[in-house]
Formats: sequence, structure tokens, C-alpha cells
Amino acid sequence: MKDRGITFAASATAIAILGLPQAASAGLIYDSTLLAPAQGYGTAPRDLTLQATGQDITESGGLAAGSGGVILFGSVIADSLVFQGNGVSNLGGTGSLPSALEDNAKYGVPTIGSLGITSASQIGVLFNATEPGGDSVNVLDLTLKFYTSGGLFLGAIDGEQNFLTSNPGNGVAGFTFVVDQPQQAQVNSWLLTGGSGTTLALEASIGDFAGGAESFLIYNLGAVNTVPEPGTLALLGLGLIGVGLTRRRKA
Repeated sequence: MKDRGITFAASATAIAILGLPQAASAGLIYDSTLLAPAQGYGTAPRDLTLQATGQDITESGGLAAGSGGVILFGSVIADSLVFQGNGVSNLGGTGSLPSALEDNAKYGVPTIGSLGITSASQIGVLFNATEPGGDSVNVLDLTLKFYTSGGLFLGAIDGEQNFLTSNPGNGVAGFTFVVDQPQQAQVNSWLLTGGSGTTLALEASIGDFAGGAESFLIYNLGAVNTVPEPGTLALLGLGLIGVGLTRRRKA
């Protein structure tokens, strides 16, 4: 299995993150308040990579987890198997999965134990797009699947998001999806059944793309420091000024 250490590539320019709101039933939702910082340069490990070059239509594919963490390339599920699914079924096969098809920097099916995840609230899925000029990109579907260590399917959740720009901002690694709070109880039941050996696999469909590759990484939200938004920094600054004034009056 590949090293699960998280290394993010820095973004070159600062552009505001804009996106359309999620459907209320989505199990995976984009959280614009989570700005995962870059942690050095180089290729980030990924759990799913999609790329369909020479076209601007849809790239779609996914992985499944077999016994012992074996990756089953091109294996997807019907939307009917997704808990409160969004109606999108991804395409099977390996047409949108760039070579080499192996457990490497492009693909992975990590266990929650390897990521230190014990609760649905800790699950983050980082989305990175490689689009010319930071162009828009549409995540038509992102499905997160849960398996036992023996490869038994436990369940899945999904979501979608249209990004008006694919550039997350200077020093920010990408866009983070999290488990919607109303569906965390369902996900926690799967984690309890599978234990620390619960294995995670992704499938997705991407539209409105002109470049690539697009990639996803599952990570532990508690294991990565996030970058405060400008508004948060401003409030923090005002608070520190207030503390300073109070101390000065008491002196």
C-alpha cells in the first residue's frame, strides 16, 4: 500500500471559491470553510484520478475494494445502491482512468484505521482539478463507498457540486467535501460494522472540463490544519486588539 501521508501542491494565484448550493439530500457536501493548506510541492497521493483527454464532455469512472484492500479498477455501483442517492450512476470500465492501473500515487482504497478515522465527522474528500486558467469544472457525482476488509459492500453516499472556478486560491490544496450531518449516523453505522478495517473507495463523474487530470483524496479532517478565511482572520485581529486595550486600561 502506498504511503498515506498527505502532501498538497500549492495553487499559483488567489481566486475566490464560488459554487452552487448542494441538494438537501446530498450525503457528501462541499464545505467552503475548509481550506486545506498546501504542505510543500510535488505530486499529492490520490485515491481516484480521472482524465479524458481531447474532449470536453464527461469523464467518469471509479474503484471498488476487494478482499484485503485489493483495488478493483473500473468497478462502479448503480445509484439505487447509494443511500439517498442523487440520481447519477457513474460509468464502469477504465476509459477515464489514466495508466498505470495499480496501487500508486493515482489510486488507492485506504482503510479508516490507516487514516485514523473513527467517525463520519472526520471524513474529508479533497477534490483537485487541473483546468487551464482555473476554468470552471462540474462534479456531476462524487460517490464514497464503504467495504469490510473482506470486500463486502456496506453502503455508499454521494453528492455533487459545480465550481465556477477550479482554482481554490493561493496556498490552498483543493476543495473539500464532507459528510452531511444528517447522514453521519448512517455512515457511523457502517464504520461500526467494518471496524478499523473499513475500506473506502471512490467513483465520480466530471463535466465542463478542458484539461485534467481531476483527482480525489480521502483524508482525516482532524489530521490537517486548515487556513482561516479572511473574515475569520479579521475577527481574530479585532479580538486581539480588544484584549490589548483591556490590558492597557488595567495597567
